[in-house]
Amino acid sequence: MSRAEQIADELRMRIVTGRLRPGDAVPSTRAIMRDHNVAMATASRVLSLLQADGLIESVPGRGSVVLAPDGGDPAVLTADGVVSAAVAIADAESLAAVSMRRLASALEIPTMAVYRYVPSREQLEFAMVDRVLGEVRAPNASGQWRADLEAAATSMWATMVRHPWLAGALSMTRPAAMPQAMPLAESMLSALHATGLDPVQAFTDYLGLLNLIRAVGLTLEPELADAAETGMSNDEWMDTQVAELRRLTPPDRFPNMRRIMEVGYPYDPEVLLTSALRRFLDGIESSVS
Repeated sequence: MSRAEQIADELRMRIVTGRLRPGDAVPSTRAIMRDHNVAMATASRVLSLLQADGLIESVPGRGSVVLAPDGGDPAVLTADGVVSAAVAIADAESLAAVSMRRLASALEIPTMAVYRYVPSREQLEFAMVDRVLGEVRAPNASGQWRADLEAAATSMWATMVRHPWLAGALSMTRPAAMPQAMPLAESMLSALHATGLDPVQAFTDYLGLLNLIRAVGLTLEPELADAAETGMSNDEWMDTQVAELRRLTPPDRFPNMRRIMEVGYPYDPEVLLTSALRRFLDGIESSVS
């Protein structure tokens, strides 16, 4: 990285973090020369880099000033609006598609201007996940622990279906502390404690239930991507694999695999989740009765 790029990065950070706001003057060429002990050509290059990023403009009589983002909808150009735009891209294309460049294009602002609203790609993803977790509706306690857990699980699943990237963005081993996740966690733990489970077992079952829902949710985004790429549904694609599966499963060696092949299996993630959830809760009910 050149000296001009290093100095430009320092000024860029002051702009995107709000220490230099739209309309504020940025250091002049002479000030950059003095403060950083660089030649005029280097100082001029610093201002050229910031101008190319769409962060500053030259104003007669004032020198270079921070440029307000333009081209986008002012109602959208807020931290909340930027996160909403990122969620919309992830819903339509995938979480991986949400780059700062892609987001800037959707907002019709320079790429570096995005950092005025979200400090980093990592913090943007955190805000996106927290936002959609706020859509999960924790049920009011009904006094029926099983019904409350089913309602919470159903709401979480519905949110994953609306946002197929969510399951893959959730970490179950090193979860971040997300404000919007707390009501659901409290509701589910309250239902589990109502069974008489001790706090450790209740939390273990809570994590087991979350992992179950997330595991099925992890199939949503890849299936949408595969369907878009192949133009075939899961059932249609499986039809193309039948001959090879039959070859690999002679009935004398794999009678049970052949049995389900003869019957046929209409894969449906919601049916899979419903069955797994019922059996999971059956286990808890059996252990506390």
